[in-house]
Amino acid sequence: MIEAIVSAALIKIAEGSGAAIVDAIRQRFLRRNEPDEVIGALERTAHRVPSDEDTARLVEVLSAYAAEDPRLLEALRQVSVSTGAVNSVTSSTVGKLIQAQHVGDVTM
Repeated sequence: MIEAIVSAALIKIAEGSGAAIVDAIRQRFLRRNEPDEVIGALERTAHRVPSDEDTARLVEVLSAYAAEDPRLLEALRQVSVSTGAVNSVTSSTVGKLIQAQHVGDVTM
């Protein structure tokens, strides 16, 4: 379960989401003196160019951290959750704009 949450969060991070969690993870890596390869993997993921090896290494390390720290696990879960509410509001707004456009099309 933890690995699935971490994997989903890494996908979102690679898509450009979660800058705050990337900073928090980076700080944790620096405090725990993680090897440069792990920090580099995080940087490549944050810049949207992770390799399969980067992803596997980050899942391994972050899963261990998340198992120890429920707050980190919750933060990763939040990053991994899609924000569908924004899409529905946008869709609703577009619908209203289309309706308003049709009102102006009425001819006499």
